[in-house]
Amino acid sequence: MGKNYYLYSSRNQKVHFSLPSQWSVLHFIESGEDGPPPDVLQMVRKALEAPLGTAPLNNLVSSSDRIAIIVDDWTRPTPVPEILQVLLPHLAINGIPREKVILVVALGTHVAMTKGELEARIGREAASLYRVVQHNAWQSDLVPMSLPDGRVVKINPEVAHADVRIGISSILPHPMAGFGGGPKILMPGVSDFEFIKEHHMKQTIHHRSVAGITKGNPFHESCLRAAQAIGLDFSINCVYNQHGEIVRVIGGSLNAAFAAAVQSCYKELGVPFQEKVHITITSTYPHTHGHQFCKGLNAPDCVTKEDGAILMLVPLAKPVSNKFVDSFDLLKERSSNNPVRFVKEAMCRGMPFLSQRPIEFNMAISCVILRPKIRTILVSDMISENEARAMGFEYAPSVEEGVGLLAREYFNARVAIFPSGGLIVPMTGQTPRQEFAAP
Repeated sequence: MGKNYYLYSSRNQKVHFSLPSQWSVLHFIESGEDGPPPDVLQMVRKALEAPLGTAPLNNLVSSSDRIAIIVDDWTRPTPVPEILQVLLPHLAINGIPREKVILVVALGTHVAMTKGELEARIGREAASLYRVVQHNAWQSDLVPMSLPDGRVVKINPEVAHADVRIGISSILPHPMAGFGGGPKILMPGVSDFEFIKEHHMKQTIHHRSVAGITKGNPFHESCLRAAQAIGLDFSINCVYNQHGEIVRVIGGSLNAAFAAAVQSCYKELGVPFQEKVHITITSTYPHTHGHQFCKGLNAPDCVTKEDGAILMLVPLAKPVSNKFVDSFDLLKERSSNNPVRFVKEAMCRGMPFLSQRPIEFNMAISCVILRPKIRTILVSDMISENEARAMGFEYAPSVEEGVGLLAREYFNARVAIFPSGGLIVPMTGQTPRQEFAAP
């Protein structure tokens, strides 16, 4: 065994391992950042005072305005309490009464958070001083809004009736949208179930609905058109390095701030690959909430040969639900053991292939079912061997044991290591660089 390598299990914790000396490591993707990351509070202040594509926030608000601050939920790493620590006093100083401000958690179709989880998400002080609502995509009083193409999206009434809308999100590689955050804070974040369902099912299987691409990506472009129609007056976007540390907070208009954040994200996380490797060893960090781990498959799938293997550490803060695991057997039963065709046919019709399961389950399962058939071994304290196999994966008790298992079958492997696989945009030799530009 040779040099010591590592994977992230959280922002501040690493799992170390060694590799056989005969293996060649072509890529060990480490962040080049030196020293402590920039101060988040300072970056937020700058984002409010020197935004892109719009006036500073204090010029956009008045004391009579109803302000909706829309934040993403706990499946994202966005430091919402720290951002609100700057944003809320900024609004108060500019004459906005507390009762005019509402905090809206953009759940999309995700499960609502408990009181404790909500306090952790937005900060205990903000939760006690301000009105907070969690979006419900099924509630009866959603407000219809017409889109330029004639479709109608229904949105959260607190967002619809606000005079000023402020979005807070993280710009991260997303397996279908290219990058998450930005326009997604409104669609699907505060939109209705039926609109989300049709959009997600139809757009997911398009060949350009992939991580790292926004130009010509129908999943992203449909979200963006809906968000533009709804209207977001000020967008606050966080960009991360490969350690999971925030390196930029970009404020501004929906279009300008998101475009700049995507370019910054690409600069931080984009890595060129001239050839595919035999083995990729990766962590799904920062996707640590249950079935969200499936998003971590995208990067290793892009760079691993189909006769190769992926060894994937799955560090979970919240376990994968039994219902999600059982969904794979249900899919086999419903599809007469032809899940790929069954999934594609349903999604082409804009329908979930498992209608009795949440849309987010359908999305995560499609990431597994429609991916290349690359052998994948999971390592996780919160996923058992039986659960891994039920989802179509192999299992190893530790990264070291997984390496040992692969060493017996791959003697002179060429290897890539992604310490944080959810924070990388692989640039393969088959994809022109300009394809990854923001619109």
